[in-house]
Amino acid sequence: MNNKIFLGLTLFFTSYSIQADDLLQIFDLSLKNDPTYGAAAAQYQAAIEASPKAWAGVKPQINLSGGRTEVINPTLFGADRPDYKVDTYSLTLTQTIFNKAQFDSIAQAGALVAQAEAVFENARDDLTLRVSQSYFNVLSESANLVFAKAEKKAIGQQLDQAKQRFKVGLTAITDVLEAQARYDQAVSSEIEAQRLLDLSIESLREIIGQVPGELNKVRADQILVSPDPENIDEWVKTALDRNLLLLSAEQAVNAAREGKDVAYAGHYPTLDLQAEYSDLNRDGGGFPIESSDTSASIVLNIPIYSGGGTNAAGREAAGFYQESKQLYEQQRRATERLTRNSYLTVLSAISQVKALKQALKSTQTALEATQAGFEVGTRTAVDVLDSQRDMYRARRDYVRARHAYIINTLQLKQAAGTLTDDDIRLINAWLEP
Repeated sequence: MNNKIFLGLTLFFTSYSIQADDLLQIFDLSLKNDPTYGAAAAQYQAAIEASPKAWAGVKPQINLSGGRTEVINPTLFGADRPDYKVDTYSLTLTQTIFNKAQFDSIAQAGALVAQAEAVFENARDDLTLRVSQSYFNVLSESANLVFAKAEKKAIGQQLDQAKQRFKVGLTAITDVLEAQARYDQAVSSEIEAQRLLDLSIESLREIIGQVPGELNKVRADQILVSPDPENIDEWVKTALDRNLLLLSAEQAVNAAREGKDVAYAGHYPTLDLQAEYSDLNRDGGGFPIESSDTSASIVLNIPIYSGGGTNAAGREAAGFYQESKQLYEQQRRATERLTRNSYLTVLSAISQVKALKQALKSTQTALEATQAGFEVGTRTAVDVLDSQRDMYRARRDYVRARHAYIINTLQLKQAAGTLTDDDIRLINAWLEP
C-alpha cells in the first residue's frame, strides 16, 4: 500500500471492480465507454455524409417508372366493346450540366465536413482532459483521506498523552479539552474526506463506465517541465493556427459564406441533359399496340419570379454569415485569452510546487521543534496541534499542486491545439509502476 493509494474502500470489493493501474489504461477505457465521446463520434459520422449528399446532386439520376391501366368498356347501342389493358414503362436519365446551387452546395459541404473533423478532434482532446482531471482528482482526494486519517491518529495520540499528563498533574484540563476538540474535528474531516473520495470515484466511473481499481500515483521525483518554447507569444501564435475550436469556427464561416451563395444561386438558370426510353403495350380491345420510343433533350430552366422567396433566403443566409463571423472573432479572442492564461498558470504551478515542497520541509522541521519544546515545557499542547495541522495541510497542498501542474500543462496544449496521445503516455511515465 506504500506504492499505490487504495481507492474507494468498500466500493472496490464489488463484482464490478477492474484493474486499471495507470492513466493510459483509464484513457483506453474512456475511449470505449465514455458516452459523451461516443455521441461525438456518432455525430461526426453523420456530419461527414454532407459531402456525398452534395455530390449526389450533380451525378446522373436514373429513374424507372411503370404502370398498368385496365379499360372496362360499357355496352354501347346494344353492342359490347371489348375490354383492354395498357402497360407502360419508362426509364429516364437526367444529368446536370449547370446548376450553381448544387455546385455551391458541394463547396459548402466541404466546409461542413472540415468543421465536423475539427469538432470531433476537439472532443477527443476534451476527453483526454476530462479523464486526466478525474484521474488526478481521485488521487488528490485519496491523498487527502490518507492525511486525514494520519492527522486523526496523531491527534488521538496527543489526546491520550494530554489525558495522562493531566492525571499526574503535569498539564491543565484546557490542554485535554483542546486536544479533544481537535480530535473531534479530525473525525469530521476524515468523514468529509471519505465523501469527497467517493464522489471523485463516481465521476471517473461515469466516464469509463466501470469502477476503477487502484490508481498509480505520481512519482516523488516527478519532472516539472516548463512550457516549450518559453515564450507566451509563440504559444498564442500556435493556438491561433491550430486551436480546434477556432478551426471549427473558421470552417463555420466558410460554410455560412457558401450557404449564402447557395441561397442566391436561385436566380441562376439551370441546364440538364435528359434521356428517356419508354415502352407501351396495349393488349386487347381489338387493336393490340406495342411501341417504344427513345428521346434525348437539353432542358433549360430560367427562373423569373418566385414570389421573393429567393431574395428572402439570400438575406437570411447573409445574416447567418455575419453571425458566424462574429462568433469566429469571439472564439479567436477566447483562444488567445485561454492560451495566455494557461501559459501563465503552468509557470505559476511550477513555482507553487517548488514553494510547497519547501513549505512541507519547513512544517516538518517546525513540528519536530514544537514537539521537542513541548517535552521540555517551553511549548504548549496547542502549539503541537497547530504544528501538526500545518504539516498535514502542507502535505495535502503539495500533492494537489503536483496534480494541478499536470492538468494545467494539458490545458495549455489543448488551447494551443497541440495535445496528442503522446502527452498521455508522457504523463503516464511519471506515475509509479
